[in-house]
Order: sequence, then structure tokens, then C-alpha cells
Amino acid sequence: MKLDEQLISDAQISAFIVGNFDTREFLLVDTSLWPPPDCIYGRGFVFVGTVGIVNGAPRAAFAVEIDDAAVSAIAMEWVRYLSAKIMPYLRLPEYESIQFLERLHALPDVRETACGR
Repeated sequence: MKLDEQLISDAQISAFIVGNFDTREFLLVDTSLWPPPDCIYGRGFVFVGTVGIVNGAPRAAFAVEIDDAAVSAIAMEWVRYLSAKIMPYLRLPEYESIQFLERLHALPDVRETACGR
């Protein structure tokens, strides 16, 4: 099994990296959407590698040699990709936030009973 295939197999979340080294533009494509649309290749993009999260740790497998500037650009895209995937699960509707705070306020203050007062 190739390194990128192993990464996708082991990862809880992963994406393919495509990029244009002339324009320094990189995109992440969900591994379930592969192959990407032809329009990506029309923009001069080539396959760069794969990134993922394996047991809470970031992992990457690159198909080509990349420089530090490309790593930085890919890291920025990875953060955008992850935030788009994760944020819907972190947002609570306003009424749920209010209900949570009301329930929190209604909890008994155990500091008084724990200190024997």
C-alpha cells in the first residue's frame, strides 16, 4: 500500500492536495470527491499529496518535493479545510447557549457543602 493510501485508510479526516506551483495556489479536495473536477486541472493544478489527522496527530504524504513556502501555503489551506469541516459541530444555536447557561446557574454550589459549612 502506498504512503498516501495508508494515510487515507488510517485518517479520521483527510484530503488530497492539488496545487499550482507557479501561482502558489493550493486546494484541498475531500478524499471522497476524488477525482476532482477537470476544471481544477485547467487552472494548472497538479496532484501534490495527501494530508490527514490520524489519532489526533496531523500527517502528510507528498508526491512531489515542496519548499517551505509551499508547506506554509498548504498549512493555511489545511486550517481552512478543517475549520469548515469542524465548525458546524461546534456552533450551538443561541437558544441552546442560553439554556446551557441557565442549567449551569441552577446547579447547586458544592463549595459550601464540600468545606463543611
